Amino acid sequence: MNPKRKPAHLVMNRLAAVLKEERVSNKDLAEALGYEPATVSKWATNTIQPPLATFFRIALTINRDLKDFFISSKDIEGEEKKKMLKELAVIAEKGKRTGKGKP
Repeated sequence: MNPKRKPAHLVMNRLAAVLKEERVSNKDLAEALGYEPATVSKWATNTIQPPLATFFRIALTINRDLKDFFISSKDIEGEEKKKMLKELAVIAEKGKRTGKGKP
């Protein structure tokens, strides 16, 4: 595994769909949460993922169930599951804190 390789664009959240269902714009959500609209846009396009606590804040802000924001892992099977696990391993490796370089 090469942790420097850029992972494929994975769809892990349904934020865009939920915001559309609720008729809430990225700009309105950004204002409500204190973020830049560009950041919310990156969350909605799955370019980056917000922390789980932020998803919880979003759910409470727009009165939706937290689970509405995620695709079901039960629906992922076979080759798609293998591919996703491989890409998630790359992402996890990139974000690992090893403690190296600390005194």
